[in-house]
Amino acid sequence: MVALSGGRDSTALLSLVVASRAGSPGTGRVVAAHLNHRLRAAASDRDALFASAFARATGVPCVVGEPGTPLGDGGNLEAEARACRYGFLAEVSRALVGPVCVAHTRDDQAETVVMRLARGAGARALGAMSARRADGVVRPLLEVSRDELRRQALARGVVAVDDATNDDRTRFRSRVRHDVLPALSRALGVDATARLARLAEELRVESALAEIGVAAMLDALPDPGLLPIGLASLGESPGRIVHSWLVRRGVRPTRAQVSAVVACARSGRPSSRVDLAGGARVERRYGDLLLVTGAAVEPLPWAAIDLPVPGRVRAGERWWIESERLDGQGDRPAGVPGPLETVVDASQARFPLRVRPPRPGDRVRLSRGGRKISDLLVDAKVPRRERSEVPLVVDADDLVLWVPGVAAAVRGGRRSRGDLRLAAHPA
Repeated sequence: MVALSGGRDSTALLSLVVASRAGSPGTGRVVAAHLNHRLRAAASDRDALFASAFARATGVPCVVGEPGTPLGDGGNLEAEARACRYGFLAEVSRALVGPVCVAHTRDDQAETVVMRLARGAGARALGAMSARRADGVVRPLLEVSRDELRRQALARGVVAVDDATNDDRTRFRSRVRHDVLPALSRALGVDATARLARLAEELRVESALAEIGVAAMLDALPDPGLLPIGLASLGESPGRIVHSWLVRRGVRPTRAQVSAVVACARSGRPSSRVDLAGGARVERRYGDLLLVTGAAVEPLPWAAIDLPVPGRVRAGERWWIESERLDGQGDRPAGVPGPLETVVDASQARFPLRVRPPRPGDRVRLSRGGRKISDLLVDAKVPRRERSEVPLVVDADDLVLWVPGVAAAVRGGRRSRGDLRLAAHPA
């Protein structure tokens, strides 16, 4: 299928496609498709009639369509018309089960590069148009200049209609086409259009290679929802990594949002966040970035509970705490207890022991003096919203004996009979 506007490039494309199929029987039929946007009153109807007549004269059937609703209410008329056109082409293509050819030339490619450059696009976007889109649209003329295409069409007697909007200097693309690119070529003494089109091709190749490397990095992450700060601030252009990470997780960020996430990763603040579209956000959790989508699930509150000795209790949603008595004879395996276990001097603790969440003002006695539990949790890089889930083991006087993985109260004297071993296990 050939997208046929009736302009010089699309009529030239249709004639080339028909000519290429003439000596190749069995390659399928050619169909033209024209969308009447109804944006230029009688001129739009003229173009639709011409497209149908030209296709018929070429021996090709033409499918003509119109927008389901009037265009012009979306704010960006050009983008709205383009989306409507590609939607129509996709619909016809599905019915015909065939690819869609559009008549974009090397000049269109260069214009797109300049327009995206002016809008602050990055390397991936400056790769501009590809010869084959993911939706099956193909651009067979991307390496052909507009002048060359039209010279060939003129030599074959191909006719076309002129769209006055192509010369309308109020349109961004028209200014780039008629003013910017010719002036750039004259000022530099080179064919700027050809140079920019070649740049786009090189950037597409380099972007594809970079994406392979980024995909390998992201595939290797232990938790796809966590992006290490080191990757999010890598080198001079970490935006590609951040963008790919978010897209993989179903979020389509803007350029400004990607830049904000990179700035968040590079900042010295241990806890910060960047709001994205649709209620999603990225939170910095010390050494990682966490993507949160939808409503955040706050930790459920949990109450203090007695810890039997020996025994085992559930502490909130995340931990089990267990206790056991040691024989006091020194036959416990040598070595320092691990971060999720400790030995408590039972003679210096009043029973019963309890397990509870942290409270404001909690302190623990360490060898270097007392410290606030809140400060210890910050030093241990426990995310703010997870601190209420940290279990504290306290005695009957509410003295903190142990914070699993964070700190244990200093023990006075030597081990006595009846010492206790405490251990924490993830629920």
